[in-house]
Amino acid sequence: MGLTRSEGIVLKRHALGDTSRIVVAYTREHGLIKLVAKGARQSPSRFGFALEPLSRSRFVFYFKPDRDLHLLSQAETIDPAGSRLVELVRLAHAHAALELVDRLVWGEEPHPELYDLLVETLACVTAAPEAALPAVTLGFELQVASLLGYRPRLDACAGCGSPLSPRRVFSPAIGGLLCDRCASAEAGSILLSADALAGLSLLLSRPVREAGETVGPERVGEILRVVEAFLAHHFQRFQGLRSLEMLRALPAPPRQAAPCR
Repeated sequence: MGLTRSEGIVLKRHALGDTSRIVVAYTREHGLIKLVAKGARQSPSRFGFALEPLSRSRFVFYFKPDRDLHLLSQAETIDPAGSRLVELVRLAHAHAALELVDRLVWGEEPHPELYDLLVETLACVTAAPEAALPAVTLGFELQVASLLGYRPRLDACAGCGSPLSPRRVFSPAIGGLLCDRCASAEAGSILLSADALAGLSLLLSRPVREAGETVGPERVGEILRVVEAFLAHHFQRFQGLRSLEMLRALPAPPRQAAPCR
């Protein structure tokens, strides 16, 4: 058992007994970890805002490679992102990013690129125009899947490598666009509009901070259908993002989009 330092973002937390908490964090150096924070529920807490969901913090803990829980010694807040998110829409999209990482990532395996993508996405959710947030979340979903080894194939048939069907047939199960022959044998495929396919391709290749100018609000719904079906087929724990369900009853945001800086 060694004393370890790591930067991380708090995904969620649970009560443990009368005074303590279990904190789930995604860290740069150790991936997804669970920390036991003794006395964290006491008031005032010695950990301050460092253990709040959405906070980016610096943790000092006793790391046990063969254990599921690690004892937290110290926590220092680097960026209390949650304290700046007062609008319901921004808060929902920020929690959607946390929820996606919690559902798709397993175990204590470091992935610095994924960690940096999460940091960038939370910063973008804080600063981007509200109308751009659905596109930001879509870009994040696609890029997380790509970093975990499940990048949708759009350059050739995902089934056999042949030239693509001009009908733009996407198979969530196979994981990309199909040729005419594979499309004829594949149930559950989705036909994409030219604009939706272009948006899907750009979301995969551009930074999430540019997502709002990449995909307009009129195409978000079509691309969302494809992305969620794709994730559900390839990640057993993904069943949609509950954090965003409350937004479906809200009026649509104004049609404006710009990159966040």
